Amino acid sequence: MAEPKEPPRRHRTPIEEVNDVLRQLRIPELADVLLFAQRTLAARDAGLDPSVMSELLAAMSRLHPAYKNTQGVPLPILRGALVVVPRATLEAALLRAEREGSIKLVAVSPLAPFIERQAGIHDSKRGLLYFCAAPTPAR
Repeated sequence: MAEPKEPPRRHRTPIEEVNDVLRQLRIPELADVLLFAQRTLAARDAGLDPSVMSELLAAMSRLHPAYKNTQGVPLPILRGALVVVPRATLEAALLRAEREGSIKLVAVSPLAPFIERQAGIHDSKRGLLYFCAAPTPAR
C-alpha cells in the first residue's frame, strides 16, 4: 500500500504567521502587542516627535564610541537601543537627522557578509543604508 502524499507546502502569508504567534500569547502579552500596534498606527501619519530625535541622538552618543573605528553603528544595534520607537518612525528620524547633518547614514553592499538586509533602509539612489555614523567634520 502506497503512503499518502502530503500536499505541497505553500508559502504562508505574514498574517497567517502573525495569527499563529498571537494564539500562543497570554492576555497581558496580547495587551502589550495591541498597545504597540496602536502606537505604530498613530505614528504612521503623525509628524516626527522631537523626543524621538532626542532619543536617537542620545542612543548614538552612547553607542558610537564602540564603533568609531568602523563604518558606524549597525542599524539593528541602534534599533535595539530604541525598541519602543516604531520602525517607520525611527527611519524617518534617521533620514531627517541625516538631512540636518546630525548623523551620516552609510550604505553597504547587499552582498556583504553578516548583513541583515531587512534591517537596513533601502534607498533607491544610495542602496542599502546599514550603518549610522557621526557626521564628517567640515574642513
